[in-house]
Amino acid sequence: METLTGIRPGRVPGRRGEGAALNEQSWPADSLFGRLPARIREGVLDLGTTVTYRARHQVFRQGEESHRVLLLLDGLTKVVVHTESGRPVVLALRGRGDLLGELLERRHPANVVTCTPALAKSISGAQLLDFFHRNPDGWAAMAGRLNAQLRAADARRADFVACPASERVGQALAEIAAAHGVRTQDGWELQAALTQPEIASLAGVALTTCEKALRRLRRSGLVRRRSRRIVVGDLARLTRFGVPERQNPSQYGVCDPEVPHS
Repeated sequence: METLTGIRPGRVPGRRGEGAALNEQSWPADSLFGRLPARIREGVLDLGTTVTYRARHQVFRQGEESHRVLLLLDGLTKVVVHTESGRPVVLALRGRGDLLGELLERRHPANVVTCTPALAKSISGAQLLDFFHRNPDGWAAMAGRLNAQLRAADARRADFVACPASERVGQALAEIAAAHGVRTQDGWELQAALTQPEIASLAGVALTTCEKALRRLRRSGLVRRRSRRIVVGDLARLTRFGVPERQNPSQYGVCDPEVPHS
């Protein structure tokens, strides 16, 4: 799909056969759309209205009532919760093929903000529920996606206890690059212009720890900054560094006495 940079936000008139045309694209295997059978995918793509957003647009607001969901066709978003102290915490990134919003709840538990220009299908929650009731395979795919997200959340909680803080930063960057990175001559460039506080919240570490870990990762050549974005120079090395059972980061050239490892 062509880049959406510069696209005007708003609604795009639907086209006849649009679902079939969109269905011919490949979708990330771990997304909701990657799990749906082709027949169900095409039916969902024929629902709702196509909408576009610029980067840094707040799609959903925490606590706000809404009766629609968004199927992300292109672009990247972040899920952000404002804690009782007022500090924003980035919980996850969501990309192509993912469903944004609440089907069964009316109030959004988190904010959803676009990281890049985005293209999506805006669908009435009631309309999508009715479609899935008539096509039970859609519920099976939804359950599979939710189970995968719960397993990922459980793994992050386990890492929080078992992994050194510096490893969690490396693991978070490796996961983002693998799922949402763009391959360039210099490595894998993260689509999202994430700030250090956002990376720290994704990794579940303190900001000072994240800053020290990122400095060491940059000195080792595993990551670098290009404009406001991070480029992972060696994804394989960074992935090995982020594996939880690896208890000796020095073998990857990223050990730093300044960075806590417990």
